[in-house]
Amino acid sequence: MAGGGWSSLPADLLKEVSARLSSDADHLHIHQVCTHWRAFTSLLAACRPWIVAGRGGRTGLEPIGKCSLRLPGGDARRLEVGAPPAGLPYCCGASRGWLALVDDDQSPTRLVLWEPLSGTEISLPCLSPVTRIFISDDPLASSDWIAIAAQIEGEIGQKTLIWRPGDATWTMMNERGTCEIDTIAFHDGKAYYIDIQKTIIICDLSNGSDPSPKCTPIFYAWSVVNKLCRCHRLHPVRGAHLAVCNGELLLVVLYGGSHPWPAEVYKPVWTSNQRMELHERVRDLGDHSLFVGRGDTFALSAKEFPVIKRNCIYYADIPWNKPYWISVFHLEYNVVETIPYPKELKEDRAPYAWFCPRKPFLSSLEGRLHE
Repeated sequence: MAGGGWSSLPADLLKEVSARLSSDADHLHIHQVCTHWRAFTSLLAACRPWIVAGRGGRTGLEPIGKCSLRLPGGDARRLEVGAPPAGLPYCCGASRGWLALVDDDQSPTRLVLWEPLSGTEISLPCLSPVTRIFISDDPLASSDWIAIAAQIEGEIGQKTLIWRPGDATWTMMNERGTCEIDTIAFHDGKAYYIDIQKTIIICDLSNGSDPSPKCTPIFYAWSVVNKLCRCHRLHPVRGAHLAVCNGELLLVVLYGGSHPWPAEVYKPVWTSNQRMELHERVRDLGDHSLFVGRGDTFALSAKEFPVIKRNCIYYADIPWNKPYWISVFHLEYNVVETIPYPKELKEDRAPYAWFCPRKPFLSSLEGRLHE
């Protein structure tokens, strides 16, 4: 190194440094420094985040079949990152860079968490039936992670159960039940989930020795959300989702029709009488953008993930005969950008959830893009 400076760093050191980089932007930058660095560092095979797409069941509550990982662009190129575990063709969750897989969509007997980039598998006690699995953290990075499962309750309801590493079985979390669960956000030792009727449940995960968390329903949240529109003509609420950004819990409200602000973000306040108040509207997410839809929600920084735009809401849409599958709401300019529904998927597959792999997807991994 004495004669050549940074451009002559040993290849082994470059490989070690490259392996420790966690952002897509850093991998792009290190690969562009010089010819020597480029020769010993891997190029990104695809930027993050991605979409999990698949074929839904009859009711939309079952695990999806024929699932695939796709880039969110209009061509929805498919990513091959390694073969999933044998005999598990159905997906019932996408959280923290992991997929939850089962062997049958109606009466599963196996439930496995699978991390596609490393191929790591974690077996969980199987629930039958199961609707969706959420995890609070990356199991390879934290020992305090937990899993939450949604199960069908009655015709349209769902109940939730919790599992911690080492547990022999799942523990009932909220047997009272809600409608179909849209999203779960984990923040400050609590799980917040919201269903399609905008009912919010807050579950305290730090209950000490009590394996069953205390669950607090937030009453009339739907009324608070519906009253946000003060236009002369009432605009329907297209969706309401909870997400965590920069250490704060946020509520994202999406409107249909010609609402002057098609997407709004608020900081929810929980009152002592189990109500929600929305006083402070968030108009600037800084360098971050939110990724919402059904399933996992998260925030990413445009500085670390250069393929995304800052201060936006990325919404993975349920098709319902719409010509687009992803909407991008620009909060600063109040502009909506739509990504057309991919022709390859339009017949029978829908976006199931956003998916952000836990590490950059490098060309040195045995994955490739299918044109």
